[in-house]
Amino acid sequence: MRILAITAFYPPFHHGGYELRCKDVLDGLRKKGHEICIITNQVASKISSEEKEPFSVLRILSLKPSGGNVFSRIHSDKQDLKKIEKIIDSFQPDLFYLWHMQNLSDPILPYLAGKYLPIVYDEGGTGLIYFARLQKRGLYFYKNDLDSFLKRWLKQGIKKYAHLISGGRILPDWDWPLQMRVYFNSQSNLKHALEMGVPVHDSLVIPSGIDISKFPFKARTHIQSPVKIVIPARIKAQKGCLDGVLLVNELRRKNIPAQLLIIGEVQSRTYYDELVKLTEGLGLSNSVNIKPMTSQAELSAIYRDADICFFPSYFKSGFSRVPLEAMASGCLVITYGNEGSGESVTSGVSGFIVNEGDVKGAVGWIEKMLIEPTNFSELLRVARKEVEENFNNEKYVDSINALLLNILA
Repeated sequence: MRILAITAFYPPFHHGGYELRCKDVLDGLRKKGHEICIITNQVASKISSEEKEPFSVLRILSLKPSGGNVFSRIHSDKQDLKKIEKIIDSFQPDLFYLWHMQNLSDPILPYLAGKYLPIVYDEGGTGLIYFARLQKRGLYFYKNDLDSFLKRWLKQGIKKYAHLISGGRILPDWDWPLQMRVYFNSQSNLKHALEMGVPVHDSLVIPSGIDISKFPFKARTHIQSPVKIVIPARIKAQKGCLDGVLLVNELRRKNIPAQLLIIGEVQSRTYYDELVKLTEGLGLSNSVNIKPMTSQAELSAIYRDADICFFPSYFKSGFSRVPLEAMASGCLVITYGNEGSGESVTSGVSGFIVNEGDVKGAVGWIEKMLIEPTNFSELLRVARKEVEENFNNEKYVDSINALLLNILA
């Protein structure tokens, strides 16, 4: 089939696991013989020139501006829709495949909804919650019954202007696309979307997978001293990196030396400053190291060097591949169970799940593993087997391929 994929931050220009997963899936579908065209946002020309398959990746869209007036947004949206329309006319896709849409122009989904081709939406976060709210309020302005007559008239006038100036491509008030099939990669993410009022009652859950060949297993007989702990995460409050510093401090109180590596993109300078202040305040500067996001190959080596992957995320949505990567590599996962990790980790069998913020509980499990090295080794072996059997990328792509074929049939 001919698949037109639209997404933001397509690798090598990316922010993390969602975008890497997108590439893994599209590469897998291409290997199955499907013809795929990818439309994504503009990036530096240097990055574009480094791509192996530049002709199938069209970096032409604008990212949604954080500021500016409504007329500049309308002009940018109009230009993006014209570019997409031109590619649709030339590529003639069988279906639209949408990922990571929230950072692109808002009118793209309403525009595609009017094309009457099947739409498949991969929900790996909160994008559909955003679009459900957008659909209720309309593009550009919130619907407010308390607005004065003049204000309502002005809003409606600007919406009509957007529709006209775009040649009818921008649809400020639109219906939820009935031809859109959604799949989530975790039950918890689907549950959260339904609780937030997203109309996705007939959606599927297809658990994410990883390419296990990129994460070789390292068998271990015991935990090292000092205990090596890694937190791969974007540095922002919802990822809970501060809890990692508290974990190291609690281990120190128990006379257990530990080293923590936090590795990821700084997305909140305020939170980063809090992280540094806490580390210095507790006298842990020699025990905590913070590094920027690295390549998947280097991260794989980091997992194999570490004893513990601490996953203290407070995000309720999504399905992180971090626990899967650590489990595949022979790195013990201790998690709060969020971002779908409660569905990939069986506590006491393939890792440990503790309550949010329960640093002492995490320390308790580390203490137990220090005195039970045989149990530690067995947990790692079971975790690797779980990933091999249930969370491998080949099985994941097969499930998605079957869904796409079924939709077209």
